[in-house]
Amino acid sequence: MNSILNEIVAKNRTALEEKKRIAPFDELAARAAAAPERADFVAAFRGPGVHVIAELKQASPSKGTIREPLDVPVLAASLKEAGAAALSVLTEPFYFKGGLQNLRLASETVSIPLLRKDFIFDPYQILEAKAYGASAVLLIAAMLDADEFTRLLDFAHRCGLAVLGEAHTESELELASSADLIGVNARDLKTFSTSLERSAELIATLKSCGKPVVAESAVRTCEDIAMLRTAGASGFLIGETLMRAADPGAKLKELLQCS
Repeated sequence: MNSILNEIVAKNRTALEEKKRIAPFDELAARAAAAPERADFVAAFRGPGVHVIAELKQASPSKGTIREPLDVPVLAASLKEAGAAALSVLTEPFYFKGGLQNLRLASETVSIPLLRKDFIFDPYQILEAKAYGASAVLLIAAMLDADEFTRLLDFAHRCGLAVLGEAHTESELELASSADLIGVNARDLKTFSTSLERSAELIATLKSCGKPVVAESAVRTCEDIAMLRTAGASGFLIGETLMRAADPGAKLKELLQCS
């Protein structure tokens, strides 16, 4: 795991221990079991056309503040109306200015599938995702070994959640490919640079995998979408491009016309 991932995970491990003290595992499990079922995340990526996971993201370590304020109900409603297949909600508080309250607000506003976007390393976080209205969680191959990834994947399935497995490199693809959907992230976690050409090469190796493949990061234009669709992407996770737009819903409509 690289230094920024180590730093993020370490800080969130400490915070998670305090959460567990306040709301014990069994208490949270009961809340998760009572949570309403959400729309099927995987089904949102079947069929023709451009399928976009629109991401509600206020900040990032590499870009700082992206959108201030982040009006979750307004944005969620606008992006759903514009045609988002699903929403991704950043819940990491220290580096992305996110929070579970944003997931709850989105779940109360729209019925489309929701992805909890965070650095998941503990089953407790998966229970949180379910309790606050997620349809799916992200598991990042770069920060989990094979046993951890499998354990969390199985636990998410037992909770009724789908899993988007994220890979940044060819060596991470095998692990990420065990998830329900495969995310290929264009960002190099060592340099934070992005390369859609590298993403396209990785996506092309997954054409026969039989699972939805989602291109993540640095998708900004119709040309980007066209290149990645040709490589085999069936979905696109788009955050910063939408969040920096004066009207994120209008920007999403523009990108959805790329089909």
